Amino acid sequence: MDHPRWTQARERRLPSGLFSPNLRDTKMFNGYEDEVGALYAGMDLRKDY
Repeated sequence: MDHPRWTQARERRLPSGLFSPNLRDTKMFNGYEDEVGALYAGMDLRKDY
């Protein structure tokens, strides 16, 4: 679920500067989808968030 004022589709990685932002697309479960995805199997994550 996005914040009303900004999206969570991208994340800023450290180190990151004002004029050279270190951005990447946000990964499902912070990149641990293979490890924890089975815990959420069958859940509607939009409804149960």
